[in-house]
Amino acid sequence: MKLPHMYRPGDLIEVFYTMPYGLDNGQERLDLLGDRWLLCPTTMLGTNRPRTGWTERWLPATVIDAPNVSSGTQGSIRFRWDVHMWFDWASGERIDMSDPGALFDVAPVTRVRPRSRNWNLSPANSGRGIPALGGTELHIGGVPVSVSFIVFRWGAAKIPIQYDAHSWGRTEGSTVSARFVQLFFNRAVAPRLNFDYEVLTVFVQHSDEFVGISPEFLASMCSGRHIAALYFLWPIQGQQTYGDKISCTAAYVDANPFFELVARMESAGIPTRWPHHSHLWKCLTSKEWVPHMSVVPKYHVPLTTRVPKSLVISNPLNAARQAIATLWQLQKEKRADDSYIGPAHSDWTPGGTAERVVAKLGYSYEGVDVKMVQGEYALSDALYSLTTQQGYTNDCVYVQQRVHRVDLEARCFVLGGEVVETLYTRFARIDRGGYVRDYEKAHSAEEAMRDWFYNDQTAWQKAMEHITALTRRWYVWMLAQSAEPTVSVRIDYMLERVGPGQADVWTGEVGEQGYSMGGIDPVIVFSSVLDSISEDLCQRHAPNGFSGPRDGPPGKRPHREGH
Repeated sequence: MKLPHMYRPGDLIEVFYTMPYGLDNGQERLDLLGDRWLLCPTTMLGTNRPRTGWTERWLPATVIDAPNVSSGTQGSIRFRWDVHMWFDWASGERIDMSDPGALFDVAPVTRVRPRSRNWNLSPANSGRGIPALGGTELHIGGVPVSVSFIVFRWGAAKIPIQYDAHSWGRTEGSTVSARFVQLFFNRAVAPRLNFDYEVLTVFVQHSDEFVGISPEFLASMCSGRHIAALYFLWPIQGQQTYGDKISCTAAYVDANPFFELVARMESAGIPTRWPHHSHLWKCLTSKEWVPHMSVVPKYHVPLTTRVPKSLVISNPLNAARQAIATLWQLQKEKRADDSYIGPAHSDWTPGGTAERVVAKLGYSYEGVDVKMVQGEYALSDALYSLTTQQGYTNDCVYVQQRVHRVDLEARCFVLGGEVVETLYTRFARIDRGGYVRDYEKAHSAEEAMRDWFYNDQTAWQKAMEHITALTRRWYVWMLAQSAEPTVSVRIDYMLERVGPGQADVWTGEVGEQGYSMGGIDPVIVFSSVLDSISEDLCQRHAPNGFSGPRDGPPGKRPHREGH
């Protein structure tokens, strides 16, 4: 058994720093400093936006007080950081260097080791006295690690990320939340890599920041053998409107400048590992795949057409009538092709009730821009309201035949072309505005079949067979979109029991890897993301006894009572 290293005051060490990930739902205490210290190589990276710096990394320090040898690996070391460019990522304030204890911190001995020769510190960082103001820490060196993660996440703390724990999961949070980012690193990255990684974080407040970001500069700061980019943001077709009565939603960014940045990052050889490579990401989040695949019967996508925004603005009623007429024509063509007979129970019938449709937008999340309507007048209202929303720049509206009746949805989590978990849900009602309401979850497949599918085991089995076949087709389709197999998607299927022993299954959504993780252990997905970075990471597993990182910023920390 390897004995713990004996540290003495004055010893030069390296400490693995982990910045706390922050709090969601408006709980971040912006009036207090102490838990948001970001190590920025230059002053401008800390004071100007986007604030960019290290949130997890090995950093140099000097021992002040060492634990008793008998404490072994259970003790803690009090030390002083030998880097001093610390900034609050929310406010841009710099750590108070006039305070002699500003750089004092404490860490368990498991996060400490003797300093390596990878550092090139100036006399100001020697560990003696208070460092002078000025200078940079661009060329101080860094410990070589297996992976450098460049993380893009929300940085406008005054517009906090909000999410409904019932829909997103109380443990997981939404996929742009601080809780979700913490889960990714604490439960997947740290146990697997055992501090053999670093995280450079870019805190984004506004879409105008993307144009000034240099991928080459970010990469030059990294010490990893592999560099991977993770984007915990939601691209939309819209403007960020902070000065209006209702501010833009947190983590929503303008898709055009954002994807231009992602393309530059990928052109610099930095692959996107969350959520997807940019071309696939745009295909899925824009919903451009929906009308394309709706005319391929084997994929069970309800017939869909796109209505140009200009036609809606000039004459909403004519645009609605044209959309409905086009769907009738598409249905006629689909019926004429008898090479594959897909679900037909939702087909419109001449002389029947007014056409039931769904109007929706691309680049939209959480079901915000989806309206269920019936008839041309209701559709015209939906088209106009969707295209004239404040700040929106969408160029079209998707209009889709509505499934006759959705008894429930099967949210299938797909890894490697196989369904690994399924969450059965439904919306209990549609309100007067056409929006789905009252989200419900079944605790098991048996409960879903019994309560929502008329306890029809034969119909249920047929629905499951449809899901298996459809999932395999979608996996092949995904391979056609990206030669590198996609780590995961969530496919939402709409199920209807159309008669005793009979079921229709429709593809409702092929969701990018930003879907709600409620219903699956996120670590399963996260581990597959790590596997995609390199072959050598596939062979690495969490060491025995590794408990993951501890949140611990430098400087004074006793500010957050109760947290």
